[in-house]
Amino acid sequence: MPEVSQVHIDTALTHVSLAYRNTDYIADEIAPPVAVRKQSDKYFVYDPEREFLRATPDARSPGAEANEVDFSLSTDNYFCEDHALEAAIPDEERDNADPPLQPDIDRTELLTDKIALNREIAIAELLSTSAGINSMTIDPAQWWTLPDSDPLAHIAEARRAVFASAQRRPNTAILPFAVFDALRNHPKVVERIKYTTAGVVSAELLAQVIDVDRVLVPRSFKNVAQRGRNPLCVPVWGNSAWLLHVAPRPALKQVTAAITFVWAAVGGSLQGWLVERWREDRRKADMIRVQRYYDHKLVAPAAVYRIGGVIEG
Repeated sequence: MPEVSQVHIDTALTHVSLAYRNTDYIADEIAPPVAVRKQSDKYFVYDPEREFLRATPDARSPGAEANEVDFSLSTDNYFCEDHALEAAIPDEERDNADPPLQPDIDRTELLTDKIALNREIAIAELLSTSAGINSMTIDPAQWWTLPDSDPLAHIAEARRAVFASAQRRPNTAILPFAVFDALRNHPKVVERIKYTTAGVVSAELLAQVIDVDRVLVPRSFKNVAQRGRNPLCVPVWGNSAWLLHVAPRPALKQVTAAITFVWAAVGGSLQGWLVERWREDRRKADMIRVQRYYDHKLVAPAAVYRIGGVIEG
């Protein structure tokens, strides 16, 4: 391992890592990053017993005391685990690289994308398997690819469930591309909008149909084949659909499905991203490491509803 004095924190490459974004990822849209000053700490869960929603008699007789009310606070923990990958740039590659190739930037983008992919996979699993999330599983006879099914009824049921459980209107839908494609071509959706547009049903138009502010359409894939075998790429988000409430801007006293705690105060980082570069003479190579310290947390499971197996998959 290199000595600390031999490691250079590369500000330029950190900017590359920060700017590099795969548009197929939606993790930041549903679990927005929140910068924290310490790697681990506690955070408050505000009024978990919904005391703010309890109707309390407030009539007071002359000279009598008013009814006293209060609310409770609970706490939960976060720990921003270090997520890091590194790659080597051999001297032979650098010396023979043609001008369009940029070994340092190429490696930084590769490492950044792999860390982002891992987070996307983890967020999808979090919204699929966590306790406290309401869900239904669609019978194959009701797959959204079948003209006699009723996906709008399934979505309406999910919307009502989120509103009843979290007292917030679901404002975001997650529809993996194959699910989105099936829904926007479903006869019941086409019938609903046939007099409003003659073009393709967009995510924005579909959001209006299902009564959410936005429809997110993740298109990311993961290669699940063993190394050395032919690639086997499957959608990260599978064949389910989600409705959830995401606060427009994470803050105190807000209900939001999930957030990502990012340790942004680690030395040399830029918004939590850190890129280091050092020399390993024994390998005749330069090394690049990309790091991000984060912990994504499902802070309001009641604000999420999963509709499982909406298409064949």
